[in-house]
Amino acid sequence: MAIADQDAEASQTKPRGLLRVTAPTTFGAEVLMPALQRYRELAPDVTLDITLTDRNVDFVEEGFDIAIRIGELPDSRLIARHLAPYRMMICASPDYLTRHGNPEHPSELSGHETIGFTPAARSPWRLSKGKDEVEVVLKMSITVNSGQAVRMAARAGLGVIMQPSILLTSDTQAGLLVRLFPDWHLHERPMSLIYHRDRRMTPRLRSIISFAIAEFGAEPEGQAYRPAE
Repeated sequence: MAIADQDAEASQTKPRGLLRVTAPTTFGAEVLMPALQRYRELAPDVTLDITLTDRNVDFVEEGFDIAIRIGELPDSRLIARHLAPYRMMICASPDYLTRHGNPEHPSELSGHETIGFTPAARSPWRLSKGKDEVEVVLKMSITVNSGQAVRMAARAGLGVIMQPSILLTSDTQAGLLVRLFPDWHLHERPMSLIYHRDRRMTPRLRSIISFAIAEFGAEPEGQAYRPAE
């Protein structure tokens, strides 16, 4: 959008126009998309163009207005707003646990069938409880490049998984999956909402920032904006 157009939009009070958003594939499909019904009620004149991808997109060159990213942010050209961290959960189906037994300690996971998300499939699982720390080298029976596929494989009884709790809570509540080791702490990753530091704060940009913070976890007002590190 040209500078003059941005100035004209900034002078308006009602969000309108095209908003380009990028987010990780699984989070976008399972969490962001269902939540957007509430955003559409707040900003019906905003047209959303959403790209879901797990690759590290060039935020500026590819013309996105805003992005949700999981992990560290090395790009200092961007402003980041912290969202709730991406916390992990270990689960298996009731059928799998009936057939293979319910592990009582994380160290027992090395003897179980596990299903891995391809980018991190070969990494050991690390758990801690107080001073007790365990690193488990796993026997991956299946690896797949889709978080949704990992979840569905676990529901089908194919093995134990570690996935973000935000994606698995509905399945555990419905009894489709059983959470293992709930009193152990798992690695969590930061999640952030980012946009370009030179971008004017138009009503549409302000509206999606406010929505995302309210929906996915705001931080104290005094820490609202910071350069991405």
